[in-house]
Amino acid sequence: MKRLIAIGDIHGMFEMLELLMKKIQPQKTDKFVFLGDYIDRGIQGKQVIDFLIQFSEEYNCVFLRGNHEDMLLSFLEVEINEMYGDSCRDIYLYNGGVATAISYAGKNAVIDDLKYSIPNEHIEFFRNLKKYHIENNFLFVHAGIRPGIPVKKQNLQDLLWIREEFLFYPTGIDKVVVFGHTQSENVLIKEDKIGVDTGACYKMSLSAIELHSKKVFSVKWEEAG
Repeated sequence: MKRLIAIGDIHGMFEMLELLMKKIQPQKTDKFVFLGDYIDRGIQGKQVIDFLIQFSEEYNCVFLRGNHEDMLLSFLEVEINEMYGDSCRDIYLYNGGVATAISYAGKNAVIDDLKYSIPNEHIEFFRNLKKYHIENNFLFVHAGIRPGIPVKKQNLQDLLWIREEFLFYPTGIDKVVVFGHTQSENVLIKEDKIGVDTGACYKMSLSAIELHSKKVFSVKWEEAG
């Protein structure tokens, strides 16, 4: 059976991503679904995006939008998400945007440097990220869903930001929801949901899962140190 692999939140941890791929050993028949939050907190965001763009030229990839990419697009005024209001800059600053500025504009960069330092190819990558993806019996989304609501009627804010209302209740849909966003020590595998964010940017680990076999691949922070 062809492998279907979901990869959790990378958050600018490029060296961990490289090591994870060595463990996965990508094959041409694989399909990869990246669950969003490629940037912020870690200072190698630009390298991560360069890698993902090149990787997608060789392998079948789906890239989802995370709340961090959404914040960046609103901060840059490329796409305005009204949920951030007039506080978008402060919200993005609080959520680790300076690390991405450093990645693109150098070690002394401030967050406003992002407005001139991100190449157009990367802006287009961020703009083209999917809100969700359905593949066989799986629904892939960054944060989760509002239980009991059909996928097409889900609110973008929930898809990108929801936590407790999704994590602690049955999903109410006939798909297994594969998500990132909320960190756990290990990949979370339940009957109706699979969580793949294992806290790469918090000195924990970066993880992926092959969904048919439930085989987990993981790189601990110390391995990249």
